[in-house]
Amino acid sequence: MREILNPSVVHRPVGLYSHAVKARFFVFVAGQLGLDGNGNVIGPGDIEVQTRAAFDNLKRVLEASGSDLDRIVLLNIYVTDMTAFQTKAREVRRDYFLREFPAITVVEVKGLARPEYMVEIEAVALTDEA
Repeated sequence: MREILNPSVVHRPVGLYSHAVKARFFVFVAGQLGLDGNGNVIGPGDIEVQTRAAFDNLKRVLEASGSDLDRIVLLNIYVTDMTAFQTKAREVRRDYFLREFPAITVVEVKGLARPEYMVEIEAVALTDEA
């Protein structure tokens, strides 16, 4: 059994995807971006601001899905500029994971869905049922 989730605490999905899918003991969260509630980019040209906003959106989706940041088991981060991420945004993760870090992969990509997007963060987390 699975449940499709598009919580109202983040922007409405644009295109053919859902913010999260809950399946048994897991919630699979689609890549979260640095967008406000209306889908506008937060911090154009600033990877640190976009990273923080993406983590905030990830946190909102997880909480609306019956999970939280502490229950993440896998985190994938896609960036368009690894050097900028390493020097300006990497440490942002410390503000969101106070105890232990989940398994994390960071990958530099040629581009994301729109040119102004600099970082996208997806996650797999345990739910309340686990």
